[in-house]
Amino acid sequence: MILRTFFRMVWVVTAFIIAAAAALAVLLVLGAIWVGDELRAAAPHDPLLEQGAPIFGVVLFAGTVGPALTALPAIIAVVAGEVLRIRSWMYYVLAGGASLAAIPLLAAQESADLAQVIASHAMTVFAAAGFAGGFIYWLLAGARA
Repeated sequence: MILRTFFRMVWVVTAFIIAAAAALAVLLVLGAIWVGDELRAAAPHDPLLEQGAPIFGVVLFAGTVGPALTALPAIIAVVAGEVLRIRSWMYYVLAGGASLAAIPLLAAQESADLAQVIASHAMTVFAAAGFAGGFIYWLLAGARA
């Protein structure tokens, strides 16, 4: 019984790390595309940005968003799902999306308009990455909570 619980805890941590890596990959890809499009729109005739906008997008997005990332909301969602033995894919997908969608809200300036932050591309990118991470976690460990 104790050994089984120990292995379950190890598997939950491993599944969380894999799901977080998948969510981070989706976040960086979508963020790079978004920032690359914004760079192209800002300088439409720049030959350097014609080919390198996605690369610049990854660097800029990771540099500005990376420090704001926190795993605490996702960890709370995973612990709640495991303790309450929630096996629904919908819980993990929505909890993953909500945990990453909280980051733009938490990182917004005090003077920022809440409706504008919610309608921003950043919210869409973070929520999509959270949905992907939540689904990966459910596939690996959540279905057997």
